[in-house]
Amino acid sequence: MDVKQLKIPRKLMYSLFGTYFLLRLIFVDYSSVPERRKLEEIPLECDSVINGTENTRLISRARQWDWQFDRIEHEIFSAKNVCSVVEKYFNFSKEPMSEEEEKYPLAYGLVVYKTIVQVMMQLSLFYQPQHLFCITVDDKSPPEYKAVIESLPKCFSNMKVFIGEPSDWGSFGILKNVYTCFNWLTESKHEWKYYQYLSGTDLPIRTNLEMVRIFKAMNGSINTDVSTFEVDRYKNMEGVLPPMPIYKSSMSVLVPREAADFLIVSARVQKLLKYLSKTWIPDESFWSTVLGSPALLPVPGSFRVRDILWLRKNFQLRPAYENTVNSIGTSYIGRYQVWGWQKECFGKVKDFSCVFGVQDIEEIMTRPEIIAHKLYLEFQPAGFMCMFKVRNEGSAKDFKVVFQEVRRRSLSPDAHKFSAKSYSEMPSVELFKGKAITQLTNPHWLVRDSFYNPSLEEFDKEVL
Repeated sequence: MDVKQLKIPRKLMYSLFGTYFLLRLIFVDYSSVPERRKLEEIPLECDSVINGTENTRLISRARQWDWQFDRIEHEIFSAKNVCSVVEKYFNFSKEPMSEEEEKYPLAYGLVVYKTIVQVMMQLSLFYQPQHLFCITVDDKSPPEYKAVIESLPKCFSNMKVFIGEPSDWGSFGILKNVYTCFNWLTESKHEWKYYQYLSGTDLPIRTNLEMVRIFKAMNGSINTDVSTFEVDRYKNMEGVLPPMPIYKSSMSVLVPREAADFLIVSARVQKLLKYLSKTWIPDESFWSTVLGSPALLPVPGSFRVRDILWLRKNFQLRPAYENTVNSIGTSYIGRYQVWGWQKECFGKVKDFSCVFGVQDIEEIMTRPEIIAHKLYLEFQPAGFMCMFKVRNEGSAKDFKVVFQEVRRRSLSPDAHKFSAKSYSEMPSVELFKGKAITQLTNPHWLVRDSFYNPSLEEFDKEVL
């Protein structure tokens, strides 16, 4: 009888197929199954997040999207070989993206204390094999968290880990932890060009190539926030003369290697650290203080902070309308952060600072700054994921990449077209080059520090 003419009852056919698949589930060799996709390849519609939308259904879907990140966290903490789990889920570059990037290595100092999956995703996005990384772990972090971070140098030879001090908000522990890594990175023989501080809630807005070109445009100048120091922060040191004038700034800073080499051997810097240890929120008083008085501390790349404060006080400047890579509109690019009193936060406000949500991402991706602060993987994670998600489609032979933003720009054929010309026109760069404060190309870029309050801005005087 012809096999094709053989008729099998439908119920029997379903029963046979069911038995077959049951046996496959029981006896399949799972070691032969390909590893789960990288986290960046999780299916997620990002166009409406990156480009914005008025479609309330898409917004709601993005706000409610979630993933089983806790399962991956458990796998990391319980792994006998952390490196294998890191390789399994996270995409770390194994070679420089270009010759230009290879010849311009950077240094990163991080202070972390929680959310291991977020920290690994953050590291994977900043990571390049030519860079140097130092991580200080808050001493109050759980033992399993410390153990995982401490094991990372076994996975990456360009990483160093310290267990630091408790870094409670407002305490000296934060600054001490930051300086521990800054000092180690600078003492190393690695020939990095610029240093940047990162917290565990930062994500890059710029690609590595864009950062390299921006740092080149900065031409050895320092980039730090500049603000007036508040008297109540003197705390126990009120009435005690500091080793140099104290100014307020953000913790994030961009420091060229020459400046770093100078700072770590300066006796005045050590005196300042000792002084600040008895003040309130010292991490917001260090960088602009040591980098803003070249007459007292001639740090390479520095400029006079008092000139900027004088300009703000005596001239009524209207802030720049545009803040993009083609027209920076600010003189501080180390970090984009929104305080609760500055503008609407579409995410949530924690410790007076906006934790960005999915509806904030569209604006973030147009900003000229280097990083965005803060993003939480446990809060509206679609925003976090869409800032750098990459999805691979097609076979290895016919490979097509559909990426989102930072990863997309990193691997784009047009990546080399990025121009950092506008960054060379920042006031901090021109002041370092010797321009007088009254001769700046864009003095109005100085009108706001990162703590500005728009409700206090008045333009009833003559405006420049």
